[in-house]
Amino acid sequence: MPKKIHLVAHLEYLCKTCRKIVSSRVHEYEPVESFEELDVQLGHTNFPITPFACPQCGGEHMPETMAVYDITNGKMARCFAQPLGSPELTVVASGDSPYGVVMSPEEQAEYERGLAKVKECFQEQEEAFWAEYYAFAQPKWRELLKELSQNEFAEAYKALGVPVLPFSASIAAWRKDAEKRYTTDAEKTAFWRAGNRYLVHEEFVWVPIDTWPMDRWVQAYGRERVTYLTLHLPLPEELEKYRTEKLSRVIRKKSGEAGVLFERIGQLGRELEKQKKRAFKFSQELMNLRQETGKLREELAQAKRQLEAKPVVIDRQADDARKIREFKGLINELRDEIERLSALIPNDEEPEEESEADEDILVPAVPEKVDLSGLVGKTILIVGLPNEEINDGYRVIWHDGDKVDIKLQALAREADIFVFLTRFGAHAVMWWLKEEAIEQGKPVYFVRERNLERILEGVVGRRG
Repeated sequence: MPKKIHLVAHLEYLCKTCRKIVSSRVHEYEPVESFEELDVQLGHTNFPITPFACPQCGGEHMPETMAVYDITNGKMARCFAQPLGSPELTVVASGDSPYGVVMSPEEQAEYERGLAKVKECFQEQEEAFWAEYYAFAQPKWRELLKELSQNEFAEAYKALGVPVLPFSASIAAWRKDAEKRYTTDAEKTAFWRAGNRYLVHEEFVWVPIDTWPMDRWVQAYGRERVTYLTLHLPLPEELEKYRTEKLSRVIRKKSGEAGVLFERIGQLGRELEKQKKRAFKFSQELMNLRQETGKLREELAQAKRQLEAKPVVIDRQADDARKIREFKGLINELRDEIERLSALIPNDEEPEEESEADEDILVPAVPEKVDLSGLVGKTILIVGLPNEEINDGYRVIWHDGDKVDIKLQALAREADIFVFLTRFGAHAVMWWLKEEAIEQGKPVYFVRERNLERILEGVVGRRG
């Protein structure tokens, strides 16, 4: 008994740090006995796309490719791979996305509704479709017979109960026999329907329209038939917009008004295809930039941790001072490089995401009543929002966090504790405050909240 076909799907990316492929299994298909059952599974499975970590360096990145592996025999054999966000593998996303060809959730829902109606839509208009398809073929019968393959001739003969020609018969012999055998309109209609059954039902109706392989079909089935079916196959309204794009791949230049119209369709389709390819290329460059930026941020965080780990001494030795200058120089170089790379990509990452990986984050899960006596006599500087000074046994001073100015520098010298509001302060101010905290030996905390009570509770809880 043959083994059932067993496949798994992986999302993958090339780690720019380790130069290795990182793969994560996202789905395991049910073992099936036929490729038809497998095709159904492949066409009705969606995968969430989220970043995952490289096991070697720990860096998290978005996947770049979907790969399918065959594990039928207990070993992983790669069947095929397709880049995410390419014209052949659209990604569904809302808002900004690092992928090139993207559908919104609304567009995807419309597309899914259309696919669900394809079979029913065709069945409702099937008889009229076959009559019109034969009417198209009848005036150029001999020419279109040349587009049928030996398999299509054989399948039509079997379906009509006619003895098939010997295996050694040439394609010319098949055409000659069909011309002699089918002479009336009724006979030709039956033969034409039987001969085109696979092309219509198993290719055009079964394959999702956005993935129709036009070039391969033209080569296998002939341009005349493929062009007619692309133009006239009954489709749900939700999928009509895809028809124009596919037509641009098969139509030929013609003279007259109709020729102008078809040429314009071809131009628009080719332009759309070009834009999709450009979008996919830019998405790949964007992902590479993000990986490179992430690597630089990790180096910066590591340098900051090394600085924080150095003991603070009043009388620094010459060697210590030299090392500190080197570390600060490295920090400045890394920060400049990050700003340069960040200018090349959309600014869709908030500052707090950079600090959460390597800084003290205040956790809001603290008791409802917290003793704030530990802050008595302390001055707390909160950077990120303007507000009025508060004196309640402790002193709270504020700065809008838009830029490093003389006021902020003065407040930093007065304060005992620094707090930075990650959702409101500027990126450059955050880095300056980190350096100032290290330089002055003062604690710095990074929070998302803007409520003063929660901020102070978090500070107390963290100071312990």
